Parts: sequence; structure tokens; C-alpha cells
Amino acid sequence: MSYLAAEDPQCTGKSGAIALVIEPKSKDLGEFTVRRVLPSPERRMVGPFIFFDHMGPAEFPPG
Repeated sequence: MSYLAAEDPQCTGKSGAIALVIEPKSKDLGEFTVRRVLPSPERRMVGPFIFFDHMGPAEFPPG
């Protein structure tokens, strides 16, 4: 993102940069639910102790 004027990049085809798209699975963590992408059977090269979660939106009261 920039405030300077620039030309839009020309995307003329697939780049091959994305090897795999993993759909997240919902996991209940007590007070809230996260959508967990890793670990996943589709991507075994990533260790079992690496977690990639998405949470929200959520509202937390003060205190």
C-alpha cells in the first residue's frame, strides 16, 4: 500500500506460488471457537506443534 501514484501490476496467468489451499476446521476452545488451518493432514511437512488459527469477531466485556 502506498500513497504514491503507481501502475497496477499485470497478472496475465497463474504464477504457481500457491501450492495448496487448506480449508480450516472449527475447534472449540471453551469460551470461543477458532478456525484451525494447521496442523493438517494435507500439509504434513509442518510440525504438529505449529498452530495457525483464525478467531473472531468477538466482544470481550471489561474486566
